[in-house]
Amino acid sequence: MKKFYNRLNFNHFNPLPWLQHWLSASLPCPLCAAPAQKQLQLTHAPLCDACVPSLPWYVSARCPQCALPTSTGAYCGICLQHPPAFDHTLAPFRYAYPLDRLLQQFKYHQQLPLGKLLAQSMLPTINPLLQADKPEVMVAMPMHPYRVRQRGFNHALELARHLQTALQIPLEMTGCSRTLDTPSQAGMDMKTRTRNLRGAFASQTQWQGKHVLVVDDVMTTGASMHALAKVLKHAGAGQITALVVARTLKSTED
Repeated sequence: MKKFYNRLNFNHFNPLPWLQHWLSASLPCPLCAAPAQKQLQLTHAPLCDACVPSLPWYVSARCPQCALPTSTGAYCGICLQHPPAFDHTLAPFRYAYPLDRLLQQFKYHQQLPLGKLLAQSMLPTINPLLQADKPEVMVAMPMHPYRVRQRGFNHALELARHLQTALQIPLEMTGCSRTLDTPSQAGMDMKTRTRNLRGAFASQTQWQGKHVLVVDDVMTTGASMHALAKVLKHAGAGQITALVVARTLKSTED
């Protein structure tokens, strides 16, 4: 009997890959809860075929520095007159429905698996762009320790964890920190946000001219990214690229 089972190669059968494929293929779509039976080659994420076209892909021409729309893809007037401390922004999506729903579920409702979905959805767009001028190190937008305890995790760090392997860029987890627990910036303009963020970040690393990729979920005014980029450049960083899931094109929370 033992020889019979050995001939069937049961002892060499590894069920884990099959189980992982079955679980991912049978998960409901996180947007509409319909069965998401097909794995998308574009995102490798369990979204149903009906919801994929509804994602707000950001395909229009934009300022290469702050990612706000411009007619020809040239630098916008704001960045020409008052350039932010970061040098470039990559944003695969606009902050709009239904992506805003996914981000809110991820950040505020402990839906950590959505972090992987969001990260994987970004890869087809950002990977080719980063290969031309590949950053040497990645950091996540830091949260104040009180906020991390309150929420239970840093959403930007979760995104960075999922991105680092695919992008093959090392993740520096202790290179910068948030030292000031600022109040909510919702409803503030750029000038007020910038003033609100003075002294909010610190860097414990000397970056020695490195190209640093900073990961966050959403860019609204860019005030947080500007404040962190100033600190990183003061600590020796040579170039800062902002990588965000989405760019808001109207006033919402940064």
